[in-house]
Amino acid sequence: MHAHLKKVIKPSMFMAVIMLFVANTSIAAQQQFLIGTYTQSDSEGVYKITLDDEKQTLTNLGLVARATNPAYLSINSETKNMLAALENDSGGIASFMWNEASKDYTMVQKIEDLGRHTCHISTSPNNEKVAIANYSSGDIRVFSIDQQLMALSQSAYFKNQGKGEHSRQEAPHMHYVQWDKTGRFLYAVDLGTDEIKVFDSQNDAFDAQLAAKLDIGDGPRHIALHPNTNVVYSLNELSNTVTVFEQQADTGKLLRLQKVNLLEDAEVEGNWASAIKVSADGRYVYAAVRGVNKIAVLSANTEGKLALVQMHSTMGNWPRDIELSADGKYLLIANQKSGDISVLARDEKSGMLSATKMQLALSTPSYIGNL
Repeated sequence: MHAHLKKVIKPSMFMAVIMLFVANTSIAAQQQFLIGTYTQSDSEGVYKITLDDEKQTLTNLGLVARATNPAYLSINSETKNMLAALENDSGGIASFMWNEASKDYTMVQKIEDLGRHTCHISTSPNNEKVAIANYSSGDIRVFSIDQQLMALSQSAYFKNQGKGEHSRQEAPHMHYVQWDKTGRFLYAVDLGTDEIKVFDSQNDAFDAQLAAKLDIGDGPRHIALHPNTNVVYSLNELSNTVTVFEQQADTGKLLRLQKVNLLEDAEVEGNWASAIKVSADGRYVYAAVRGVNKIAVLSANTEGKLALVQMHSTMGNWPRDIELSADGKYLLIANQKSGDISVLARDEKSGMLSATKMQLALSTPSYIGNL
């Protein structure tokens, strides 16, 4: 090689490369999450936390969005903009834009008087629509989203009718809304009537069809979609069970495949299933149960059917929400009554959970999501 073509790396350049590598490694080791809260006590809205894999620590970066009872969030991973369900007596939804300069969220719109206790929110796969579920008034609303302005305009409304046999099923209680992976079907989960309704976006009329009727007293709360198949899991709050369904591609209706108990019969009373998540590879399902304060670990076979393999303590009281970290190594738990975020390590091969020392005090957390 000719001398004038040789590249000489000076010591200062070498050190700069090493420092950049270390910095990037440190950033990669820190995963960020947003925490929604109930604000009746010490919390003031939405908080950002980080999990440092190398140091095995959780850090509260502080309040990033001020709001009243932002109980559940929908986060746009590309723009970092956020929508919040405001779980108040009059119900509400708020939209926020990420402010890179101030490193927090600016509220750009708040709509109130939408129904009683807005408890869940979900954005369509194309980010053009957002739906909310109102627990106490038993209805759902759909809004169109202007992504440039983060402005919302209502486009559809549905109120369910009926009741169930459990003492908590005296009226419809919409608890969850979720689009399927194609964005064609919107599901609405009604704890009060033991029903999952489905809406087909290919129909101009916003007509509800019965996607699935759960067993009497199941009280369905949330659903979760299998990432690789057309399987849908219904987490049933009142019976502490998971019902496995196969989604019908042409109608969106759900064909029952299986039902799995999370607790022994003697344990069911006074315990309430709360949140369900599926691992990115679809091999494991995680479900939280309040009261006994445990996480159920279920393995999923190639058909999506489940088998209970472990019950692990939530390391706190009243797990309202759970989230798998983006790297799949941890399960984070929002313990509402003990006021903390706890972290369990996850074996990616076996799906099994184990305790860590990572725990962070945070008043009345209700939601946790990857940022």
